[in-house]
Amino acid sequence: MDENDLTPGKADSPGWAGHTYPSAPYEPEPDENPATVIQQAKDSRRAALVTGCLTVLVSFAVAAVVGLAGGYIGSRAAQGFPPLGTTSGTAGVSSSEPVAAAAAAALPSVVNIDVTGTETPAGGTLPPGHPSVPPSQTAPFTGQASGIAYRAAPGGGTYIITNDHVVKDTSSLFVTAADGTRREGKLVGTDPDTDIAVVSIAARVPLIALVPSGSQLAVGQMAIAIGSPFGLQHSVTSGVVSATHRSLPSGASNNTKGFYPLVDVIQTDAAINPGNSGGALVDRSGRLIGVSSAIYTDTGSNAGIGFAIPVGTATRVADELIAGGKAKHPFLGIVGTTVDDQLAAEKKLTVKQGALVVEVTKDTGAAKAGLKPGDVIISLDSTPIRSMDDLLLAVRLTKVGKTVKLGIIRDGKNTTLNMTVGDKPKL
Repeated sequence: MDENDLTPGKADSPGWAGHTYPSAPYEPEPDENPATVIQQAKDSRRAALVTGCLTVLVSFAVAAVVGLAGGYIGSRAAQGFPPLGTTSGTAGVSSSEPVAAAAAAALPSVVNIDVTGTETPAGGTLPPGHPSVPPSQTAPFTGQASGIAYRAAPGGGTYIITNDHVVKDTSSLFVTAADGTRREGKLVGTDPDTDIAVVSIAARVPLIALVPSGSQLAVGQMAIAIGSPFGLQHSVTSGVVSATHRSLPSGASNNTKGFYPLVDVIQTDAAINPGNSGGALVDRSGRLIGVSSAIYTDTGSNAGIGFAIPVGTATRVADELIAGGKAKHPFLGIVGTTVDDQLAAEKKLTVKQGALVVEVTKDTGAAKAGLKPGDVIISLDSTPIRSMDDLLLAVRLTKVGKTVKLGIIRDGKNTTLNMTVGDKPKL
């Protein structure tokens, strides 16, 4: 897979847009007992009406399951739910119970988002004039997800952060606040690479508090998820931060262009289900630490492993979208793969760990630095690189324009190269 081909998925391709980092042309490893398959969220929103989970189609050979948390759970009628009102008795109420206190602080800032739109059915389209081509190649969908009031907008409005996969292909957006008021929303911008989008409404919603810039999450600290699972608006679940800087692209790859998810995210065991997408993950003070986005599951619903986009990433991208620009993403400009024992033996490498450079894209930072096919990257500044996933994460944690030192093995000898990290070009 070429890093340059990591473009947003279409309606008939994986729904999670690819990240902008160098990717590996690997095949999923066969599994002796494949247990599950990730369902394609954009494969068919009609299917999502039944499954209630916005997920991504991956080969049956992949045992691990990673799916988008489910912005589109379909109409309440399809799920058997009656129209829902807002919760009561928590927002604005202080409590000595930490989860209740966090909910009281954050609930007024979390909204429900109802969407409608059309999509191309799964499987692509037949050639024009084919006798079995129906009059329309699109299908309607409806769904629900969550959002977070982030910034004040001009004229008394509010900018709301949600997921890209929530608003993709939509024709209308309606936002319901915690007080029950419902208003039409306007799409401001989207960034498929980080799965972040911004919606605005012409009304004030209480803004969520953010953890201070530079704050470090502690594994094991309390985490509270607030959103609309299965359309149950403003629901609260709690757990802990299970891991930080999680990078899970390998287990979710289907070798398809535009698909390279889950780099540098927060893992939590707070219950995240279809409809939580775009909702808040907050700390014990009700301050935003992440935007709920995905789940790891073999059932389509919570299995105790959920993922959230860190608040620093979400707000950086949101600010760039609000400013009218595109989000910047660190970019090396290589195609690579993970070095293991088998590859080391096959290529007669002197190391058994690292990221093997397969191709170098012309006119990129990697090309200008002098990287060549056959080089094995073993470090980025002080960070050891043992795999392509390590390299993806290390690049993700750098900034566009920063000069980094790459430790490489070339022709069996250690050397270093200075390279300036670029911005992903518009494809």
